[in-house]
Amino acid sequence: MELCRDLDLTHFTAADPGVPRIVFWHDDRVAWRAPGELTSDKGFYRDRKVVLLVRDIRDVAVSHYFQRTRREGNPYAGTLDEFLSEDVGSVRTCLEFWNIWQAQQHTPAAFMLSSYERLSADTTGELARVLEFCGLPGATEPAMLRVAAEYARFDAMRAMERDDTLRSEKLRPSVPGDPESYKTRRGVVGGFRDYLDEEQVASIDALVRDILAPPWQPMARAADGRPRFRSDEEG
Repeated sequence: MELCRDLDLTHFTAADPGVPRIVFWHDDRVAWRAPGELTSDKGFYRDRKVVLLVRDIRDVAVSHYFQRTRREGNPYAGTLDEFLSEDVGSVRTCLEFWNIWQAQQHTPAAFMLSSYERLSADTTGELARVLEFCGLPGATEPAMLRVAAEYARFDAMRAMERDDTLRSEKLRPSVPGDPESYKTRRGVVGGFRDYLDEEQVASIDALVRDILAPPWQPMARAADGRPRFRSDEEG
């Protein structure tokens, strides 16, 4: 099958009807909404399986700041400190979005919570868990998983973006030569420590405690107690 340059995973189903239809989706356009604008109705997913991928909220905040300032047509003009307290698409919105899914996780036909940190620490193991959940147990043969993990190493994805291998607007640096403008920007678990000071981190941690449902609070601080590592260095 020809390389899926548009990143549409449904091509695999078209090529082999035995492969379930898998769609990558940014639910509820969180990046462009204030907390009060989010919907709590997840009825759309009632007959579907959902894999919700989350990441340490502090890494999310920093990553989204660079998305907004380096990769958007109408870039955000504020500082990182200003962005952290924004109503639209920043920390509070993400935490409220997580709350909605924590409360609605039993709405889909099946629900699985995964994380960037788990995929970084045990890439093949977590990938096997996701594939089995999606109904592809035959794709979890160890050698195949290792090939997939090697193909998707951070440095390999960065090279593909740099060389425009996929010829996709979604995977091109907006400013060639500016590492902060890449979609594959850094891939570092706990990389927020290079951008946020202690006061900013404490402020976000307080929001996690005040807003997020307790069962999911550890996921919002998943990089705590872990060494800083890039996602291609383990697993």
